[in-house]
Amino acid sequence: MREAGARVSGPAAAIEVEALLRHVTGLSRAGLYSRLDQIIDTAAAEEYFDLIERLKNGEPLQYLTGHIEFYGLDFTVSPDVLIPRPETELMVERALDIAKGYSSPVIADIGCGSGAVAVTLSKHLPGSTVIAVDISSGVLDLTRRNAAFHGCSNIEFVESDLLESLGDRRIDIICANLPYVPAVEAQGNRFEPQLALDGGPDGLDIIRRLVSQVAGRPNKPGWLLLEFGTGQTTAVQTIIDKYLPGSRTVIHRDLIPLDRLSVTELI
Repeated sequence: MREAGARVSGPAAAIEVEALLRHVTGLSRAGLYSRLDQIIDTAAAEEYFDLIERLKNGEPLQYLTGHIEFYGLDFTVSPDVLIPRPETELMVERALDIAKGYSSPVIADIGCGSGAVAVTLSKHLPGSTVIAVDISSGVLDLTRRNAAFHGCSNIEFVESDLLESLGDRRIDIICANLPYVPAVEAQGNRFEPQLALDGGPDGLDIIRRLVSQVAGRPNKPGWLLLEFGTGQTTAVQTIIDKYLPGSRTVIHRDLIPLDRLSVTELI
């Protein structure tokens, strides 16, 4: 997982500075460049320079503006949720492919955070039922806001510790971008919530719990998609083999390219 607040220089830094100026003025890029000879008001200027200082201090641009684009959609984010990363779009792409095999798929997004995965799947699969699950009621409030903004009517919101509150209801596909950063490394991230990062000593405590819960369900899902971190491929495969023997798992690489996603078909 890349730290969202890592500072950059050169053209990328210029893009961030421009984004902040657009944020405080409320102008589009074209609108901003058509008004370069105009002076912004004092309040906007003060807000802008305050945000620049926070940006220089490492605070992620996405928290400063409150927005991020994911899979072509705009999402509101806050320091209560992990900032969605581009590599998580790989999970969405694979889930969309798998969902083609179902007439009305039921998809659970476990640890939904901002709702980037749940809302995107909902938008692209209007005939599906998407269950957005998070342990935090405050996080689910943000998920609801993003779902409402995009007009999603096929999402259910469930406050739950992983699968505990889902009972034995049918689920066809489980998507999970859970905390997978080792505890020591997670503590070095000053801005994103530890609850969304810290996966225990080796980063895999919560993934283990989820796979164990999946194995204990009387009606197991057809598919389990798990995002994981650098160097965790073998350990994740071992966890899946232990709890879900006989299942078939394919590991997918992101654009970096690094192993990023396990896609398991349960037999």
